[in-house]
Amino acid sequence: MMSETSDMQVLRVYGDPEVAEVAVSRFRSDERCEVETVDGLTPPLARRQKWIINLSTQFGCPVGCPFCDAALDYFGNPTVEELLAQVRWALDRHPQYAASCQKLKVHFARMGEPSLNDAVLTAIDRLPELIHSPGLWACVASMAPRGREEWFERLLEIKERRFRGHFQLQFSVQSTDEAQRERLIPMSHWKLEQLAVFGEKFFCDGDRKVTLNFALARDVSFDAGVIERLFDPRRFAVKLTPVNPTAAGKQNGFSTILRSEQESLLNVSREQLLAGGYDIVISIGDEREDGIGSNCGQAVRVERETLVHKHQDAPATLSQRHP
Repeated sequence: MMSETSDMQVLRVYGDPEVAEVAVSRFRSDERCEVETVDGLTPPLARRQKWIINLSTQFGCPVGCPFCDAALDYFGNPTVEELLAQVRWALDRHPQYAASCQKLKVHFARMGEPSLNDAVLTAIDRLPELIHSPGLWACVASMAPRGREEWFERLLEIKERRFRGHFQLQFSVQSTDEAQRERLIPMSHWKLEQLAVFGEKFFCDGDRKVTLNFALARDVSFDAGVIERLFDPRRFAVKLTPVNPTAAGKQNGFSTILRSEQESLLNVSREQLLAGGYDIVISIGDEREDGIGSNCGQAVRVERETLVHKHQDAPATLSQRHP
């Protein structure tokens, strides 16, 4: 059994302290066990107003989304202590802010699918002991894999006991067309109807609405009528985000609707949902994040490619010259 200790070796930190800084770290002295942790802000808000710590829940990810740089590069799950070590790394960088931060959101949504790691539940349960802050929030973003129903039931219990009114559950939906969802989320996952049923149960008065996230690529269906038929606007919000620029997305031919000349095509659906009483979040983010390369999987990918290039460029040793 893996010992519940962590030896987190920070390999590199880069980014813009006014937007986001990304740490690539290694556990177990094993280059396969690398994670990305983001110490982020939401400009123009200051850190004392809103602070986001985004951590990796797996070493890579087994899901295989075709626009994600972490796709199918999977080497197992971090332990509870390895998850919390990522949080501590960010807290230690700004020790003066946690106690008074108005909203300190710990986001289990970086590399990996959180519901495939049971240690995530324990880590969420332990956050209030680690972070003494009245503004503490926990957030889980998931594509809801089939067969993990018990995990989500346990998450609901922890939310009710620990984070009532301070929890955000986000489902990565990507499209309102089930056939297209199969392509965009190639691991077996809940259908839209099952997302709706669980979300109805998860939401209670005083909670933040369950968020349906659509990273909208060109030629992907987004039908407001489907959302209206299945999801109650009193319990669900709709979030529209760009398909962020990644090496995998470029290789597989994905481009975004948001931040493009086609963004106006969404206006009819957006107006229909607003008229139906839905909260609509357009989460485009700060364009400096693209320059940082702070999208999922990018930092570890760059780190590994850099190591490969260094190895290839290194002078050959005597044994390599004369095998």
